[in-house]
Amino acid sequence: MRVLLAGSTGEIGRLLVPLLVRSGHVVTGVARRPTGVTLFGSTELEADIIDRESLLAAVDGLEFDAVIHQATALTREPRRYSHMHQTNRLRMEGTSALIAAARATGATRFVSASAFYGYGFENFGEKPVDEDSAFGGRPGGPIDEVHRALLSNEQQTRAFGGVALRYGLFYRGRGPIPTVVSDAAGVLPFVHVEDAAAATVAALEAPAGSVYNVVDDTPATWREVHEARARAFESPDPTVVPSWWMRRTAPYRAELLTATSIRVSNARARAELGWAPAYPSYREGIRSAVTDAAHARAVLASPSRASGATQGSA
Repeated sequence: MRVLLAGSTGEIGRLLVPLLVRSGHVVTGVARRPTGVTLFGSTELEADIIDRESLLAAVDGLEFDAVIHQATALTREPRRYSHMHQTNRLRMEGTSALIAAARATGATRFVSASAFYGYGFENFGEKPVDEDSAFGGRPGGPIDEVHRALLSNEQQTRAFGGVALRYGLFYRGRGPIPTVVSDAAGVLPFVHVEDAAAATVAALEAPAGSVYNVVDDTPATWREVHEARARAFESPDPTVVPSWWMRRTAPYRAELLTATSIRVSNARARAELGWAPAYPSYREGIRSAVTDAAHARAVLASPSRASGATQGSA
């Protein structure tokens, strides 16, 4: 397929490009500020997807089979509700503009990123939540705009005949270790970034109007995951704060980390997408990252590489 990918430079987008190309797709990335670098044979368009006219001008005369919406404005963990404002716009106005681009270029498939927290920021108990559970409810308060944006994104996507993916919290083995909360025991759904990217590619073949939870098999607390990551790479322990401090300094993040406990089912994605997480829990994901890091160190230290570097420099 010829695929237009919004968010090609983001956390999932950077993994999606090579996955899509290896699967036989031809990828065009769209970004507000292009990098000027094409990866794995992909090409790049300059456009702001919130600006419909800019996007439609950029794709004028082009043809695509599918559009994938992975664009967010999140360069780090959002702490305050205001940090979600631009991402909310991308989920509402950006989705609308990308659907217009899909129609203009002949694309009939559309896949968009959603998120599990559209189910709500509350304690759901022990029963796993599936895709038929209420989504995008607005309980009142500053969280409403986040839920409204998620619901708008999914409604527009599914009305077009597209597929919405409700991702769990992304993690990698390596990377910065965020602050954790000392007295929050709620479990959350996680998914390794590589598994999230693989599910996105699989969703290109999903039935029209579908929605899927894309999470691993093992809900865990935020503290468990990030303390395990720190231990695995002998990094400094995470900063630990009480929930009252988190609510004062990072109210949006506190809503997720101190008020939420949710187990999310991935059974539908397994059954309909033929997808299963390569990393069933954060433990396997971290272990794989440790192995990869050790392998990379061994390659760099190998005599043959050192010899090759000497010859090259001569």
